[in-house]
Amino acid sequence: MKTAFLIFGAQRSGTSVTSHILSEFGVNFGSDQHFIQGGHNPIFFELKWVNDANNQLIQTLGYRYSDFFLPIEQDFEDDRWLEPEENLQTKIAQEWGETAMIGLKDPRFSLTFPLWQRVLSNAGYQLNIILAFRSPSSFLKSNQALFYNWEGWDVDRHLRFWLQLNLAATYFTRDLPVYFLCYEDLMNNPGKETEQLAQHFGLDLSLVDRAAAVVDRSHYHHQTTTETGVALIDEYYQRLRSRTVSADDYLSYRNTTLSLA
Repeated sequence: MKTAFLIFGAQRSGTSVTSHILSEFGVNFGSDQHFIQGGHNPIFFELKWVNDANNQLIQTLGYRYSDFFLPIEQDFEDDRWLEPEENLQTKIAQEWGETAMIGLKDPRFSLTFPLWQRVLSNAGYQLNIILAFRSPSSFLKSNQALFYNWEGWDVDRHLRFWLQLNLAATYFTRDLPVYFLCYEDLMNNPGKETEQLAQHFGLDLSLVDRAAAVVDRSHYHHQTTTETGVALIDEYYQRLRSRTVSADDYLSYRNTTLSLA
């Protein structure tokens, strides 16, 4: 059976380095000519057409990626998704053909996964899910540094974005085994974390050292790991670290948020 690795997680949370590690084990993330910001170091491993497709899916839901919204599976179950599904099937076949082990990485998967799950499963792929996450205080500093993308965002909006993506990921993948990868742990002990990742997915252990070598701690900016002071955010970070966060957490957060709207 073919295998597809999907890398979830808010941007600035280690999704790129996770993808780079997997690529050293032979996971094919598509043509580097199709990556956003080709030639950038570190490599982002995001295919432009995947970004564009996800932006279109989010637009079909009635939003933009930068909006705050909390979708559920029923949002992806009507006939308007038939054409997007066909388009994704075509693009995946064009990018990978019959490649046995592929990888897809985009933070937007947290908000659009039901469609990708249908398309990839129908194409014969077994799905391996990795949720890369980072402490919210470090995420806040790093995401705020991208000020040109987030005009008008205050601290609360950045932190809600972190929570939105991480909780949505746990909801949409609730029926699949999910590998939680903490960015701080990876940066502090790349050899150990890479070996554990390889063991979990049955990857070639002889390649661990080579794969771990792509972790460059000079890119480990904004190393703050202190609490944010926002009780809800700090609680869910600890729940991510202990792997006890669940789909119910997302639904509870969604219901509370909608009731306050």
